[in-house]
Amino acid sequence: MQDTLFILVQRLLKSNRIAFDKDELAFQIQSHPSYPSLHAITGVLDHFNIENVAADVPLNKETLVQLPDCFLAQINTDKGKDLVIVERKQLDYVVYNAHNKKEKYTEEAFLQKFTGIIVAVEKTEENVQPEKKSELAKFLAIGLLIGLIGFTLYQNSVNLYTLAFLLLSIVGVITSIAIVKQELGLKTSIGNAFCSGADDKKDCDAVLTSKGAEIIKGYKLSDLSVLYFSGLALLTLIQISNPTILYTISLLAIPITLYSIYYQYVVVKKWCLLCLSIVGILWLQATTPLITNTYITDFTVINYVALGIVASLTWLAWYYIKPLVTEVTDLRKEKIENIKFKRNYTLFESLLQKSPQLNTQIQNSQEIVFGNPNSALELTIVTNPFCGHCKPVHKHIDEILHRYSSSAKIKIRFNINTNNTEDNAVKITTRLIELYHEKGSETCLKAMDAIYEGENPEKWLQAYGACTQKELYILELEREKTWCINNSINFTPEILVNGRSFPKEYNRTDLIFFIEDLEENTQELVAIQ
Repeated sequence: MQDTLFILVQRLLKSNRIAFDKDELAFQIQSHPSYPSLHAITGVLDHFNIENVAADVPLNKETLVQLPDCFLAQINTDKGKDLVIVERKQLDYVVYNAHNKKEKYTEEAFLQKFTGIIVAVEKTEENVQPEKKSELAKFLAIGLLIGLIGFTLYQNSVNLYTLAFLLLSIVGVITSIAIVKQELGLKTSIGNAFCSGADDKKDCDAVLTSKGAEIIKGYKLSDLSVLYFSGLALLTLIQISNPTILYTISLLAIPITLYSIYYQYVVVKKWCLLCLSIVGILWLQATTPLITNTYITDFTVINYVALGIVASLTWLAWYYIKPLVTEVTDLRKEKIENIKFKRNYTLFESLLQKSPQLNTQIQNSQEIVFGNPNSALELTIVTNPFCGHCKPVHKHIDEILHRYSSSAKIKIRFNINTNNTEDNAVKITTRLIELYHEKGSETCLKAMDAIYEGENPEKWLQAYGACTQKELYILELEREKTWCINNSINFTPEILVNGRSFPKEYNRTDLIFFIEDLEENTQELVAIQ
């Protein structure tokens, strides 16, 4: 099944030359609680720090000219309103729908279809190439496989027909795996190329999920296709100098192709182009024995043994691999649904409201405040630089400040024992407060980043210096500590959202997903009051 929203956003980012991670993009879109709405798109773009704007613009030529060369838009179609990607090409507008179908319109024709709703993105210096998983192991495995195949071909006398037969088997394996992924709902380049498009007669999913696709209980045509082509490729390498048995097997596969065509045409009345490509590969392979007149009528014991070993190996391998692939796919789907449920703001808000509201104000406080001091949304972070669990929370606060610095007021409240004034925790926290008041929030945050990332305390003190007004800021630490004791906050980290404890049912790093809704909801409450 195609994820049309992902296809559109992917094209939008590619056209604007913005780097992204395909797997992560697909996951974030599908797990967004507003999926598949326009809000899901802007939410995911915000998640990746991609500058974007959603707007309802006037429908006139003057406005159209001011829009970027590529943007996502809503247009009227015969089936209703659809989201598309629009690319301006001189005076014309090229429209790509969710099935990658392209249409060209003049400016006047496009304005007639355009509803005015757009999402535009902008490439900035912050849009850096995301970190990619190391694929060294995969490339080494592929290189080793190619090397072994090349060595086998070099050591044996191979004619062009046998080489073409082997290559077709490899193509068959790749196509068969694409069919299996299509059945599991996974996106592939081959699947997108063959199965996308708004054609009433073409529907890969209808064919692959039909009853007739299962030949034997637990085994579909796609499974048999993987077994057949992988076994055939392996057998070709084993008997490459005498391919008689291979050519004969290819002739025996023809009846299956006739069944596939009949079933698609007569029963399902839909065509699966991936399945038809398998039929084409099988027919091409079957022409080899006909052209070369090379096939056998009687199988010898050696033929049976070789065929049995290869068939057993491929079946056993697939017997263990297929359930693992299916399980991983199911777990991913469950994870998407779980996160989608977890990010539901209504659920989060109901749990947040169950917590009693604390008075977070401290009289004559000189504590550190990041973000927008005038924001109605107040986050109070009770922390300690030497608390191991506080480190990921601080990193998360950095992310919130990076993306929502104008949306929230973030108070940093230290829960530090000040009995020993020579303790590193006291030295560093007093200096952090002093840095905040003397050199500003940016320097203070940089110093906090260093100590929370694990920098040696002595080295940190050498870099940022010792507190020059120690008594003044120890009094501040004592005020903050007293507040923690009075409110029964004995452990760090603790996050308070407008005075209410962050729900224990959530990971603390989930906070960033609710900042926009929290700000909006808080502003509404303030307006009512």
